[in-house]
Amino acid sequence: MKLALAILVVTLLLTTAPAQTFKVFYTFNGSDGSFPNGDLVHDVDGNFYGTTQLGGASGRGIVYKLDSNAQHTTLYSFTGGADGGIPIGRVIRDHAGNLYGVTSLGGDPTCSCGTVFQLKPNGTLVVLHNFKGGTDGAQNEAQPELGLVSIGGNFYGSASFGGVSSCDPGLGCGAVFKVTPSRKETVLYRFDGKVNGAFPQDLTSDQAGNLYGTTGGSYMQGNTGTVFKMDTTGKLTTLYTFPGGAPGNSPRWHLIRRPSGTFYGVTQFGGNTTSCPVASAGCGVVYTLNAKGKERVLHTFAKKATDGEEPSGGLLDVAGNLYGVTVYGGTKNSTCTFGCGVVYRASTSGKYAVLYRFTGGADGWLPSGSMTADSAGHLYGTATLGGNGVGVVFQITP
Repeated sequence: MKLALAILVVTLLLTTAPAQTFKVFYTFNGSDGSFPNGDLVHDVDGNFYGTTQLGGASGRGIVYKLDSNAQHTTLYSFTGGADGGIPIGRVIRDHAGNLYGVTSLGGDPTCSCGTVFQLKPNGTLVVLHNFKGGTDGAQNEAQPELGLVSIGGNFYGSASFGGVSSCDPGLGCGAVFKVTPSRKETVLYRFDGKVNGAFPQDLTSDQAGNLYGTTGGSYMQGNTGTVFKMDTTGKLTTLYTFPGGAPGNSPRWHLIRRPSGTFYGVTQFGGNTTSCPVASAGCGVVYTLNAKGKERVLHTFAKKATDGEEPSGGLLDVAGNLYGVTVYGGTKNSTCTFGCGVVYRASTSGKYAVLYRFTGGADGWLPSGSMTADSAGHLYGTATLGGNGVGVVFQITP
């Protein structure tokens, strides 16, 4: 009798426990875009907007829309010329339905260093700024997470290279810029690769209009990355400098900032520097930084490879849980030598769980970018490869 009751209890627990479900929401075929990157943004009607680095009519990337039934619409195909090409990072959407974003190619013909663009609801593209590649900065497709933030009708962003040349004479250390709707650009800050870091990443903002971000460090100067605060006049304050090793190295992607001043983020390297098979520098950490500038590591990747290696994209905060993806780790096979990547959840207390391990087939691999959530609690993200070989949009219900 006791055994039967125990079996019944276990059965009820198994059948009533919430299941994690994964499905491919959309599969790209090349003509409708290749290699999705950056975050998805959604509107109140349940539509999602994003970019692909390549594909489309000219093979230079697109801006696309997916409705709630996964019906795909190409909103714009870049040519790689004056209109730009290889869009990177997320787009942002205003109340009028205009989309704003960044490309890493095209624009100024003497540089082809990328653009800041506006895409109107009727499909008309307006270039708001052409990067010149010198002191005003330059974009690069190797940094696919750099989007824009909007404050008071103006747009702020990071240029991964350019600025000043102290990091690399051919690249520069990066800059933070402002672009107005009337197409005026102002460089707010140029990194020099020293104490304030180099190669700035994605930005976030607070209600007072301050900007927050990270620098990926400067290999020439031995800098392993920083967290910084900047006001809209360009005054920069370094909030934290990563020491490397176990606390993390090379913070990337955007930060989550709570009203209390607490930050949550990820580093690409550091953490476990002895057992990570991808890079001897370690496979990254999930960290929190309090208002006093004290860091605490919530999770170290590659304690075992199935947990994921090298987070790729920022964190999504849903009801106090942090969700993200890693580009490597998880399932390893002939397609994914270092692993196909995972979707993970990390609580603010440090409890960690893998929600899905990609296989490298129809479900995709090399996930990248931050995820987004709809009103029903489904999470959405992109995998750069897999599907038809050029990437997918996936949905997961944690």
